[in-house]
Amino acid sequence: MTESKTIPELPAGEPDWEAVARHLAGESSASESAAVGAWLSAHPADARAIAALSALASQPGHRSADVDVETALARVHERMRMWPTQAVPLRAVARATRRSFMPWSMAAAAVLVITAGVVLSRRYEAAGPVADARSFATATGQVDSTRLTDGTHVILGPSSELTILAGYGAGRREVQLRGTAFFEVRHDVARPFTVRTGSVAITDIGTMFAVRDDGADGVEVSVREGAVRLQAGTAVVELAAGDFAAVRQSGIVLQRSGASDNDVAWTMGRLVFRETPLARVRTDLRRWFGVELVVTDSALASRHLTASFTNDSQRQVLDVIALALGATYDVRGDTVTLRPAPLTVRPR
Repeated sequence: MTESKTIPELPAGEPDWEAVARHLAGESSASESAAVGAWLSAHPADARAIAALSALASQPGHRSADVDVETALARVHERMRMWPTQAVPLRAVARATRRSFMPWSMAAAAVLVITAGVVLSRRYEAAGPVADARSFATATGQVDSTRLTDGTHVILGPSSELTILAGYGAGRREVQLRGTAFFEVRHDVARPFTVRTGSVAITDIGTMFAVRDDGADGVEVSVREGAVRLQAGTAVVELAAGDFAAVRQSGIVLQRSGASDNDVAWTMGRLVFRETPLARVRTDLRRWFGVELVVTDSALASRHLTASFTNDSQRQVLDVIALALGATYDVRGDTVTLRPAPLTVRPR
């Protein structure tokens, strides 16, 4: 027999999400717009989440047609059904689709559906320390996010896993990462926030930063705001806003002012390569498309790729990679084999 779960009623003051969507689209009356504005002013955390998602929907290259309303609704409803028995990601990222034109007001509504899911889930989080370790993970090609009990916001990259370690919030705040994540940390001097990945520890000093763990290939940290303390073995360095560091077998490689927008492009669904070794490309193809890249030629394997993709299919991505590298490929199951393109001899 399946145990039924009851979702508690929303707290007083919960907005009319359709009204918020109309306000966002510029379609509400003066009185309605004023009411929504007052609610947003009284709920700054929710207002920031709405503003961020609204900005994403209005960016060049992110058309309103890219929001799949049905998928967004289904995923939020699924999270509502599962709450509170499972630790699940709190925000669904709408699936990119290639559809005919959708009015902006519908796209705004879809964004607000997702935001409503954040608010609903966040308000029923446990406020106390975490008694047992809890994890959530993303599937191949999926970017998702959660807000921890202290207000820290985490965006998790594809094929990644975040574990909130037992005791989180009780004198310490520690998480374990496998894969890629972006952290906007709620700073607390008395309870430092630390990300652990392998033997590397990244401790917040009041900041926003991205971490990428490629296992044997090392760990990369890119700081957007504030500062972090990076420790790998006995080596310790402090990174300020704009700094980038990579932990390799030889030690920590620090690049002052080396961080770039490309380090966090994945949070917007973009796959960006800038003079990227094929070993790194192989890791991203595995995470985004679930395929294993095999390169049969050593000279080809030593090449670097420069390319950028947004909502492109696996076939489109592979076509561009092959063209950029002067190669051909074939796909068998989950394996993509890349080979040098045969030389063509022009007739005299």
